[in-house]
Amino acid sequence: MGGDCAVEPVASLARSACENHRAWIEAQVRLGRNAMAIYQELVEPFGFSHRYNSVKRFCRPLKHKAPEAFDRLEFRPAEGPRVDYGEGALTRDPVSGRYRRPRLFVMTLKYSRRSFRRVVWKSSTEAWARLHEEAWRAFGGSCCSVVLDNLREGVIKPDTYEPELNRLYAAMLAHYGVVADPARVRDPNRKGTVENAIQHTQSTALKGRRFESLDEQNAFLAHWEETWASQRTPIAPSARSGRCSRRSGRI
Repeated sequence: MGGDCAVEPVASLARSACENHRAWIEAQVRLGRNAMAIYQELVEPFGFSHRYNSVKRFCRPLKHKAPEAFDRLEFRPAEGPRVDYGEGALTRDPVSGRYRRPRLFVMTLKYSRRSFRRVVWKSSTEAWARLHEEAWRAFGGSCCSVVLDNLREGVIKPDTYEPELNRLYAAMLAHYGVVADPARVRDPNRKGTVENAIQHTQSTALKGRRFESLDEQNAFLAHWEETWASQRTPIAPSARSGRCSRRSGRI
């Protein structure tokens, strides 16, 4: 018992046979070359004497999917809010007495990211125009332009340069001095802000909820916006005041 105890040294982690070629291998991986091509080239020009599996194991953690690149767009106050429809929470239908999902209208200000949300049972050109007016009334002013999907309520004929707008909707926009900017067909990123707002509303505010009337759901959405949603990104002072016109303020 009195003798000294021998302590075995802790084995260090094995060093990869590819480590001396790391910089070159990383450059090849970035070019999209697979492990076999890298191995073959290591053997011939570099005299690599180890097995293919060493290269395969070394390359595995180096491979990653490059993040998708997007341009960052800057917007001024009152410029380019997005509007679209989604689905609201289950609500009791006053006619049938059954629960069904109304349409969820969302307008999101691009500059401040504040949103207006309202559910309706049916959509029409008149309802679409009225919801815009209700949103601007809630925000305290209209906008310079609005980006919308190519819904029939707003756009009769989609076109990149000269879209044909619904007559009632066009007249309403002209009254407020607002320019319509319909999103390009099959280009959801053009109005990603409002689509994100719809998804956030559905997954956070409305998930698992039921309402007995549209008024109840709309009151809840207004409360949720003021208490929680708008607090995520405080509204800049310039977005609150903005420019004003005689007919309507600009937010």
